[in-house]
Order: sequence, then structure tokens, then C-alpha cells
Amino acid sequence: MRWGKVIIPLVFVLQTILVFSAPSNISAQEGLHLNIYGPGQKKMDILLVAPGSPGDTELEMPEKVGMLKDTIQENLSYLFFLKAVQEDQLLGEKQIEGARSEDIDFKRLRMSNLELLITMNWNFEQPDSGQVELRAFEVYTKKLLVGRGYIINNGAQVIEAANRFCSDLMKELTGNSGFFNSRLAFSKKTGDSEKEIYVSTPRGRDIKKISDSEGVCLSPAWSWSGERLAYTHIGSKGHELKLWDQETDQIQDILLSGKSVISPAFTPEGDLVVSADPEGNPDIYFVDEDKTLGEALVKYWGIDISPGFDKKNENMVFVSSRLGNPHIFLLDLETGDVSRISTKGKYNTDPDIAPNGRYVAFARRTKQGHRIVVKDMQNGKTTRITSGPGNDESPTWGPDGYFLLFSSNRSGEYKLYLTTRFGDGPKMIDTGAGSATAPDWSNIIK
Repeated sequence: MRWGKVIIPLVFVLQTILVFSAPSNISAQEGLHLNIYGPGQKKMDILLVAPGSPGDTELEMPEKVGMLKDTIQENLSYLFFLKAVQEDQLLGEKQIEGARSEDIDFKRLRMSNLELLITMNWNFEQPDSGQVELRAFEVYTKKLLVGRGYIINNGAQVIEAANRFCSDLMKELTGNSGFFNSRLAFSKKTGDSEKEIYVSTPRGRDIKKISDSEGVCLSPAWSWSGERLAYTHIGSKGHELKLWDQETDQIQDILLSGKSVISPAFTPEGDLVVSADPEGNPDIYFVDEDKTLGEALVKYWGIDISPGFDKKNENMVFVSSRLGNPHIFLLDLETGDVSRISTKGKYNTDPDIAPNGRYVAFARRTKQGHRIVVKDMQNGKTTRITSGPGNDESPTWGPDGYFLLFSSNRSGEYKLYLTTRFGDGPKMIDTGAGSATAPDWSNIIK
């Protein structure tokens, strides 16, 4: 087997993973495609098998192989359209021998109604080299959907390899892969009255605190390039706008006129927008390059906050009290027309528009607590996708427009939960000790 030298960069890690050039028997073929965006999704049965020792050797499987298998299984558990199957559920022999197509008894797997198979092949002849091959097969056609090889030397590279393989598999199955290559930002309680901003993967891995302020840090918002993150700091000086640069890890303080500076957001073109009250009433303004308030996007007698943009920069969602109670509105950025989105309830907040602009998620107060609802802007239908207990708030779309993340105190403390626009799950994201609120999901693949 020929191993290439395509280097995968790792943030905060000096070593690299090397991806191999696939040999001739691992050629990607057109395979199964799963429509995860339509109603009535079918869950696909998937099995991941780890390699045993080849032949009569007594070599033990390296610890990194077990770590890789566990990490891939954990990754796949977040994909609600997949259902994990164990080897003891198969007909006939309970162990699958071989990792390549020609070595696998697909007939037995088909009779067991298995649809996807992932195999791992470790280089036992050179166990210290860290060479591992991963393959995903469509069982009914024997087609190879994804075939990748890696050289793994440490735990960080195990996670990176698992993420890249699962990203490629999700891309092959659904046409999208942003879940495994994006980042979250959220506000996390660190003291009795203090909150800081953290970033992590959507599974809660690689958590990093980016703010270090006495006070409360709220409303993180990614730029569409993923290079900057804006948030509000409430401290001894009042409200401040903060801007974190991911490349330099530096934070810039921006002091704007008015007493209130909240809910920052970025346009797809990179312009920074914020809700501020220079005239005594919160409205939505551009922040100019000289870090002063510029033109008003929305200006009304009521309170206007929480802007959010679609990927084409055609529409902006926001919250306004212009009807007496907080409701969700849509601003057509070309015509300037404003239309109401929320038509039920007396308290609707926290809007986020999907990157494709079709769906708007927001929180609605009900008699049972706050719940997440999704409105389809194409057919006008609004669907409640969470049911508590407690309060469900602050929805944010993933880059694929399928996954949604929100904050909920259903466990007694606010934590982050993953669902889909159909209400699958939800599944709690492990963000460590302390309440986690106000999530924002980066809209690019990193």
C-alpha cells in the first residue's frame, strides 16, 4: 500500500495526520443517498467493526485503535438518521472477518437487514506506525462509499481522523458535512454572577474559554468566515462590545454610544450589526469600520433586537415589540419591507434563520414553558419541535440547515441540546460544569 503525504492541519497540535492515497481497490463509487430533509425519515442500520489480530499472530490491538472506534461510534450517535447495530445481532457468525470488500460476506449482512458497514484495518506488521484504514460500505450493493487511511500518533489525531471520516460519510449520505467541521460558541457560568464565552466542537470537544472578564459575557455571534466572534460584556463600565480574532486569539474592546449594546450579528459580507440605544430606544445598527454606530437597519418606536441573516444576505430576522409584545419579524434587505413571522403567542424571542433562508427557528412562551418552534417560510407552516420539561430557548441552526442546537434547563441547569428541524432527540452536549446558554453555531466548514 502506498501512503501519501497529504497533511491534515490540527489546531493547537504540532503533529499531523497523514492521509493515504487510496489504492486501486478503494475507489469511491456512487452510493446510497439519504434525504434527511424530508418528512418521515428512515433510520439506517449501521455497524462499526474493529480489527482483530491477523492470522496466528498474538499482537494486541493498539489502544489508539480502540479510541478511534469509540470516537467514531460517539460521532455517529449524533446523527439521528443512523441506528447503531451490534455484531451479536447479526445472523450466523457473530464476528465479521476482513476489512476489504472481497473479504466480507455481504449476503449474510443483507439477510440481517444491515444497510451500512464500517470496517477498520490496522497495520499489525508495523504496529508503531499508526497506520489505519477506514472503509464505509453500502451493504446491498457492496459499494464503497468512503475509503480513507490515516497515520495516527496521539489522541488529538484520533479525534481529527474520526471527525474527518464521519464528515466524509455524512457528505456521501446526505450531501452535507458541516456538523463535524464546524464550531460552537456559548456563554457559560463561571461564578456566582459571572459568565464567560467558550468555543467548542458541536459535540462539546476541544472546549476553550476565549473571554476573561469580570462580569457577564453574553450573545456570542460568529462571523460567516468563522474568523471573528462578537459578544456583549456587561461589567463595571456598562455594556461593551467585544470582538475576538480566532487567528491571533486577541480581543478588541468596542465602546459604542448609548447604554445598551446587545445581540451582535454579522452579515455574510462581514459587516457587524448590533442592537443599541443611542437615542434611548434599542434599534438595530451597523457598526462602521471606525467602530462607531452607523446606519440604522431597523428603527421604530418599539424595542428592536436579535438580528440574524440568511446566507444570501436577502433577509434579516429580528425581535420587535412594535405590536406591544415581543414578536418575530422579517426584513427584506432589498425592498426594506417588514413582515411578521410569529402569529401565535404573546411572547416570541430568540430567532435564527437557516442559512438557506427557508426556515426560521425561535422560542415561544407557552403555558408549559418556553418551547422551540420552526416556521417554514415556503409554506407558512409553524411546528413546535421541543416539549420540555423546563424552558427551551435560544435555537441556532447548524451550517447544513438540518441540525438545531438550543439551551434548556430541563435537567435543572441550563445545558445545550442537539435536535433537528423535525424535533429528533434531543441529545445533551457535554460542556462541563456550569450552566451553558446563548449558543451560536458557526456557518462555515472549518
